[in-house]
Amino acid sequence: MSPRGTAAAALMGAVLRHGPVARTTIARLTGLSPAAVTRNCAALAGLGLLTEVAGPLPYGGVGRPHTPVDVDTGRHLVAGIHIAHEHCTLALLDLRGRVRARLRVPHRDPDDHRDVLATAADRLVRLHAEHLPGHVPLGLGVAAGGWVDTEAGVLVEHASLGWRDVPVRDLLAARTGLPVLADSHARALARAEQLFGAAGRHESLVHLFVGNVVDAAIDLGGGTHRGARSAAGGVAHLALGDPEITCPCGRGGCLEATVSDRAWARRAHQAGVIARPSIADLADAE
Repeated sequence: MSPRGTAAAALMGAVLRHGPVARTTIARLTGLSPAAVTRNCAALAGLGLLTEVAGPLPYGGVGRPHTPVDVDTGRHLVAGIHIAHEHCTLALLDLRGRVRARLRVPHRDPDDHRDVLATAADRLVRLHAEHLPGHVPLGLGVAAGGWVDTEAGVLVEHASLGWRDVPVRDLLAARTGLPVLADSHARALARAEQLFGAAGRHESLVHLFVGNVVDAAIDLGGGTHRGARSAAGGVAHLALGDPEITCPCGRGGCLEATVSDRAWARRAHQAGVIARPSIADLADAE
């Protein structure tokens, strides 16, 4: 028996948000029939993704008490890589999104995307072997700033790194042996908030990320608005910034060139507030 695509995803989402939860409640939350809930719960439990929780839920009606199910966090992991301007952050998480191991790896040569990705992949494999060898990784999620074509698994453009058309998914899958999903970090953060954070009860949200890059995510009715080649949310070059500031694209007034971490650090350095153009130094300055 195997879980059925969207039904299994809806069921897992309900358990993530509400678990431990009774099967009858899952049916009500998802609109699945009781038979479909029972069938998919059994299949997901067989895969090590769900487990029954000791101690039945209180039940005021007639019949047997409900035995709740919850996400099984004891067998599997998901891996993550965030590609930032100066480093990659690697993480291993349980199926409830709790970080079990984490490591920051500085870029040796930020211009060499193959070296950056190969180093991150190798260190991730080592992190798993050293900290959680008894848990099986199910997949690898990769988040990066800029324009990420999720369907193709390609980092189309990362302006601050100068990367273009980098086949992130293929390079990391070949190096780790894991299925890889790549997305912009604004969309990844928005989805994380819906799954594990404050936005869990909301199916629609707009998330604006401002850091070394500036981008956005738009989720409507539980689905992410992506646009052609996942280009939706690309707000870096909107003409909302200071027209006196020239963007690396050659135009003046781009939002990212005005409000990004690098822009503020550069202005503070030019004004003599900090000794080098570093956002960390600016945050520490009194």
